Amino acid sequence: MQRLKKLRLDGNRLAKVPNFCSIGGSLFPSLETLSLCDNNIGNIDRMSFICLPKLVVLQLKGISVNQLQNNIFASLKKLEQVNLQMVYTLKRIEDFAFNSTSIKKIVMANCKFRFDLIERFNPTTIFKVCPNVNYVNLGLNYLPKTPNILHSMLIPLDNLETLMLYSTYLVELPRNLFPNLGKLRKLNVKNNKLHNLHRSGGIFGNITSLKSLDLSSNLISTMNETSLPSKLLNNLEKNYLGANPFSCTCDQKWFLEWIRQTKVQVVGYPYSYRCRYPKELEGKYLKNYNPTDDVCKPWNPLYTMAIVLSLFGVSIIAFFICIWVCQNNIKNTVYLFRVVYNLRQGHVALDERLNYEYHAFVVYSDADREWVHNVLLKRMESGEGIKLCIHQRDFDIGKNITGNIDKYLEKSWKVVVVMSNDFAKSEWCQWEVDVVQERRRRQGKDAFLLIMLKTIDSKHMTSPLRTLLESTPHIRYQTGVGEDLFWRVTVKSLQKQLGLPPVAVL
Repeated sequence: MQRLKKLRLDGNRLAKVPNFCSIGGSLFPSLETLSLCDNNIGNIDRMSFICLPKLVVLQLKGISVNQLQNNIFASLKKLEQVNLQMVYTLKRIEDFAFNSTSIKKIVMANCKFRFDLIERFNPTTIFKVCPNVNYVNLGLNYLPKTPNILHSMLIPLDNLETLMLYSTYLVELPRNLFPNLGKLRKLNVKNNKLHNLHRSGGIFGNITSLKSLDLSSNLISTMNETSLPSKLLNNLEKNYLGANPFSCTCDQKWFLEWIRQTKVQVVGYPYSYRCRYPKELEGKYLKNYNPTDDVCKPWNPLYTMAIVLSLFGVSIIAFFICIWVCQNNIKNTVYLFRVVYNLRQGHVALDERLNYEYHAFVVYSDADREWVHNVLLKRMESGEGIKLCIHQRDFDIGKNITGNIDKYLEKSWKVVVVMSNDFAKSEWCQWEVDVVQERRRRQGKDAFLLIMLKTIDSKHMTSPLRTLLESTPHIRYQTGVGEDLFWRVTVKSLQKQLGLPPVAVL
């Protein structure tokens, strides 16, 4: 098929990318568009499309690839568009997967990819080697709550003209990103959780290239003259702000006047612009809310400043007078409350976690060392700033093991026990559990975090382990849907205060 330019193989049962190569070179030397959508293809690599020298458009929507490998598009010197809408299957993107100077359009919408988990991709390199991209669609994915990561992802795209970030759980836009995207014409952040635009000057700067801005279906309640830079507003051609929970108050007066006067197309107005607050105006069209100058007569801010400063000054003077006159009584009262509280509880307050060198001492079987070192330790220390005590790394060389355990238990605020069949079979681990049980008896169940890494068979369940599991809550590690919840519970447990110990420690 020497002259074939378009080939569509959608909706079949292909388990791999077909071989497009022949002994003499390519079976399809003129092919420009290839669609392999909705097949069972489980892997693509840098050799998959090597015999398609003129390919321009590649459609891979709905295939089952779980990893984008490095340089998979590097051989396609004329590739301009790639569609990678792989719902739920894509789990990892290698650093240089998009290594291509010809790609101009990348569509990754509805992949449900976790861009908020940096262990699954590198935000600084993902788009670093595709400088000519002018269209990116990341809609219906999970973008990070930390704007700096999104900034690192997109800052190399100097030629970007269209950016689609709809339905990505964004709560904040990154600062100093859009001013550096000097060719950006269309930005879609529809259906996110943006609610605060008061720092938009740092977000959008003096950008004048933007012609279409979609902020609809967010949590924006008020638009005033500081919500968006005037240069940005005046250069827009289309502005989408519908389906936001608008507050029909005097703060909205400027926005209503701007809509009446502007030449910018306010898309969806007036039917998508309704009042949400106050309750008596809920559902009313924003255009029918017409506050008058008499109702919205501005209060002189100098009056407010004078009143606040006066009250603040009087309060400070009165406070210091009371402290001076009643200082002895205050000291005695505070001391009395502390004594009464400690007597009723039968203990004195424990040291705070800042007095410990480690957040937690980890007890685990040597068979589970790979998970502890490569998963738990990496996530807690690198990702959450929680320092763990691991005997293979932190114990003193040359000292006996029991002395090391006693020493480093005293330096650790809590204890993490990683349980599995190998743990239950280890006599040494059972001895460590007996040693650290004293910590639980003294400080309560919050001093322990039990992680069930692998379910323990009944034949390996010892009486001390059964007693520990029945008296202390545990969490179960699993990959996939529940993994994110597991890490949140782990971090929360290791940061939770110990509370009151069960017995006196006087």
